[in-house]
Amino acid sequence: MEIVVSDTQILIDMDSAGILELAAMSAIHFHTVDLVMAELHRSSFTHPNIDQMVENGDLEVFSFNGKDALSLFSFYSKFAGKTNLTITDCAVLKYAKDNNYRMLTGDRKLRNHAEDEGVMVSGILYLAEHFVDEGLLTGNEMALRLERLMNINPRLPKAIFTDWIKKFRNI
Repeated sequence: MEIVVSDTQILIDMDSAGILELAAMSAIHFHTVDLVMAELHRSSFTHPNIDQMVENGDLEVFSFNGKDALSLFSFYSKFAGKTNLTITDCAVLKYAKDNNYRMLTGDRKLRNHAEDEGVMVSGILYLAEHFVDEGLLTGNEMALRLERLMNINPRLPKAIFTDWIKKFRNI
């Protein structure tokens, strides 16, 4: 079983695309950190589906307390003032790195730092391909969900998503 650690935007994008519920059926086990959940609860994004995942045990949330919190702040200090990584970004990166888990993000700066730290990193297209390979959605169904996501999230790389949508339509 593969374990992945999700940042805030991946959870929002999965929910927006209508693929969040597939996490409960997938062989992938989803984790995040308490700072991501706090960020979600502070945002204007409504997140009942994500909260439900936590309640159902389909999304495990790691809490940075005590020594873990001190270690996180030490890790964050490596980046503070040098990059625009947030403490939440660093928490996701540190948790993934410490446990040798794949990190999920669509944030290029976070992806680059993760790669520099030796962390496996992927985005929502990795999940989309995995879900189709597992038979949780057909390629055409996934293409429709990715198109919906492109209409909701304008920051996605349109050319890459368009190529993947074409690929899914041909499966």
